[in-house]
Order: sequence, then C-alpha cells, then structure tokens
Amino acid sequence: MDTDIVQTVARHSEEIMGAEGFRYVSAVVANCKMLAIELEAQEEDHTESIDQEALVIAAYFHDISTVAYGFQDHHVKSAEMAADFLRQQKVPEEQVHKVQQALLGHVLLDPDQRAAVSREGQILFDADQLGRLSGLAVVTSLIEFGSRYPNRAVTGDVLASVLRHIEERFIELYQSLYTEPARDLARDKFNSTIAFLDGVIEHLSDATPV
Repeated sequence: MDTDIVQTVARHSEEIMGAEGFRYVSAVVANCKMLAIELEAQEEDHTESIDQEALVIAAYFHDISTVAYGFQDHHVKSAEMAADFLRQQKVPEEQVHKVQQALLGHVLLDPDQRAAVSREGQILFDADQLGRLSGLAVVTSLIEFGSRYPNRAVTGDVLASVLRHIEERFIELYQSLYTEPARDLARDKFNSTIAFLDGVIEHLSDATPV
C-alpha cells in the first residue's frame, strides 16, 4: 500500500510526530496491514471489503494531534487534522470521510457506540491496542504513576492497588478487541502479563515501603 497519497501522508506524519512518535505510528500501520490481510484471508465471503488505503492513512494520522493537544479527545482532533490535510491534497471527499470515520472509532467507546464503528476503525483500534497488551505496557504504567505521584510512599498495598488497576485495564482492552486475528496475536502476551501481575500481587502482602 504505497500510493502517492499514502507516501505523502507518511512524510507528513513523520514531520509532525518526530522520530520516536513515528516509530510507534509505523508499528500501528504494520499491524493494520497484517490484520487486514488476515481478515480478508479468513473471510472469503466477506460482504464488507476493507479499504486498505483509507485504513493505512488513518493509521498514520491516528495520534497526530497529540503532539500539540495531548491525548484528551485526540481521536476527534486527529480526525479534523486529517480531513484538513487530505482536502489540501485534493483527496476525494468519500475517502476523506472513510479516514475520519476510522479515526473517530479507534478509541475505547461505550458499548452502544461500538456497533457503528467502521471496518477500518475496528482494525485501527485493534492494531493500536496490540502494543498496549504486553509487559512493557506495565512498566510504562508504573513510570506514569511514579511521575504523577513523585512524593507518594509506595507501600505493598499501594503497589498492589496500582497493579490491580493495570490488570483491570488490560482485561478491558483485551476484551474490547474487535477481530479474531488481533485476539490471537495478543493472547500469549496477554496471558503471560496477567499471570505475572497475579503473581506479583499475590506476593505483595509482605512488601515494605520503598
């Protein structure tokens, strides 16, 4: 999927996101391509085709607003920024709409909203979450906790509470995946991470403040 507009969007994303941000974006793009291929192979009689160009463009744009505006409602702002850029590139309005719909659906939504998420939005959501269902995400969550509460004593009870919250979040994310290929890819890492968290929480009763 290397059409001119995709290459233009990729360059624009790299300029905005910087090298580190673009590495993560590129991983999500790769996950999108892989999931789309798996889904099309599994669903030979599928009635709703996947617009891979719109999907890949949305993947390049999915976090683009976070650089300037942070993560609060970033799906809405990213969709706006994507539409503005694509219209400047004279992309047909139908394709702009598909990209916007994918971006608006790529976050965790209420159950009554999930049914309306486009096929591309479902794949983008799953591709984005695959990187968040591993042991590395536990480390990231703990670092975020430390930076948010730098002066808080970390007792065994506090750490156990934080890890339970992380575990609940992991379970929620795994259960929210739309596609079977994504669940298959995430299952081993997810199970290993949950087992690790359960083991740590179980042994924290004797922990001392650190």
